[in-house]
Amino acid sequence: MPVALALAPLTLAAVLVLSGVAKLGDPGSTASMIRLLRLPSFLAGAVVPRLLPVVELVAAVLLLTPWIWTYAVGAALALGLFTAFLLVVARAMTFDPRPTCGCFGRVGNHQITARTVWRNVLLLALALVASWIALGGSAAGALVARFSAGDWLWLVLAVGQATVAVLVLGGAGSESRTPAARRRDRGAAESTRAPDELDYVRRPFPRGSLLSQDLEPRTLHALTRHRAQLLVLANCWCGSTMDTIARLEGWRERLPQLDVQLVHTHRPWDAPELSAVQGVWWDPGSTLYDALGAGVSPAAVLLGMDGLLAGGPVNGVNAIEEFVEDIAAELAQAEVPADQA
Repeated sequence: MPVALALAPLTLAAVLVLSGVAKLGDPGSTASMIRLLRLPSFLAGAVVPRLLPVVELVAAVLLLTPWIWTYAVGAALALGLFTAFLLVVARAMTFDPRPTCGCFGRVGNHQITARTVWRNVLLLALALVASWIALGGSAAGALVARFSAGDWLWLVLAVGQATVAVLVLGGAGSESRTPAARRRDRGAAESTRAPDELDYVRRPFPRGSLLSQDLEPRTLHALTRHRAQLLVLANCWCGSTMDTIARLEGWRERLPQLDVQLVHTHRPWDAPELSAVQGVWWDPGSTLYDALGAGVSPAAVLLGMDGLLAGGPVNGVNAIEEFVEDIAAELAQAEVPADQA
């Protein structure tokens, strides 16, 4: 059996270690993922979020063993896991809006797209190769033990090539472009549209309450009584949410004329990252999140002091960053005093 086939289980082991370690200390993120993917509610209990990363790590270890029977168990676990992941992601592609998958805990941005599906297809294909190795009476560890100097060189080069691909292509696409470049493209596109299509239709924002850390309710209309409000909304604990939290203070500095508030649909003060953050609210049951039409998390909306939406919702960390820049530019151009924003 060609020793090059060992790359399949080695790659799977690396992915499973990344996924398992990311989830291990953060069962809340996995529970949030289960709810967002509309899986049976009992799966979001205490057992599955804590057990899933352990199974992933055990599968990774078994995939690296030189003994056929232990390797076969690891290959079977990997095949089962990646089959389930592909089915869940493919099903989520039919949702509107599409949720975040949280496949790697809080690491990265996990909005579900066709790229997510193809990633899982490739991982499932590798799991099938790993299972075929087991059926052939071999194991990854045994194949690696037969590596020649040339085989090790190929392995090192493969790892290097994968690293370069991640560094070069990982941030490719419109999300990696600067806000200024995206505004130029948007302006060019808007120049071809009719004037009435460019008007933002303002509508009343919903009546409802958010809860403060001491569980005191506050309506959106009470929040906007004296200042306009930029609400940054999240419904999961994925990497995008963590990135949003890290940028909050910067957005507040850019927009001193209004308040920038973080609203989370899960009790936010349970997250250590938010224990000392000000301007954080809880939206139990996603009531206002849904009423505002927030869509994919994270999202942002601008609430005016007149009870009407002044902008948004926009979705994604980079889109919120651009939204903040646009608001700051408009306020600077209008020279709006801080007490009249």
